[in-house]
Amino acid sequence: MYLIGSRATKIKADVKAKLEDGPDPTKPDGNRTWKQVLASSLPGLVAALLYRFGAASQLDKANVVLSLHPLSRPLLYASLGLNATILADTLASELGILSSLPPLHIITFQRVPPGTNGAISSFGTCASAFGGAIIGIIQVIDLLIENPACRTSGWIWAGELIAVGAGLGLLGSILDSLLGATLQSTYYNVEDKRVITDASPNYHTSTQRVEGVKKIGRGIDLLSNSAVNFVCGCIFAGAGWWYGSR
Repeated sequence: MYLIGSRATKIKADVKAKLEDGPDPTKPDGNRTWKQVLASSLPGLVAALLYRFGAASQLDKANVVLSLHPLSRPLLYASLGLNATILADTLASELGILSSLPPLHIITFQRVPPGTNGAISSFGTCASAFGGAIIGIIQVIDLLIENPACRTSGWIWAGELIAVGAGLGLLGSILDSLLGATLQSTYYNVEDKRVITDASPNYHTSTQRVEGVKKIGRGIDLLSNSAVNFVCGCIFAGAGWWYGSR
């Protein structure tokens, strides 16, 4: 997930640098802090540990892993929901910003600058569903390697993981945009025509009245990008758990 996200960050990094005032996307070590990594992965880490020392510890290679332990399926889908949401949002942000048309604000449906919190585009929306499907595919491959019984049990379970991953990724990305539009502030530098991200050293200065900087939308400055990722990840980890428990 992080490898794909990091690669997506570097696609046309020079173009992105002209659209957003934030970390340099061209630098070798990427632009994600430890807080962002922890916010995006902590619920998934908990699910993975519970699966490894709970459901998987009782794995019987003669049976299909999804039906073995009462927590096996819920934990798998909780992990799917979290990771699908995180990768979907990453691809929507990193690829959607490159759309040929200015994005629409998810609430007002007005055209806004690329990089605006709460902005959506058709390209970014498709990328989010694709990101969720990728996580589903990765889980399928992992299960095929982990449990030989999965290789002879048909492919309905695999198609379900991929389809649910795409759906949860898409919905998670939409929720991320809604939270960004309402619980995050977006500031735009009129002079250099760039959105000032919350990772920019100029962000806190921009929250004051500064000449040449304007606020886009009516979002309140309550959550950071990391906080939004954490909230969305937890919600859709819960959605995945609910789906897997049915």
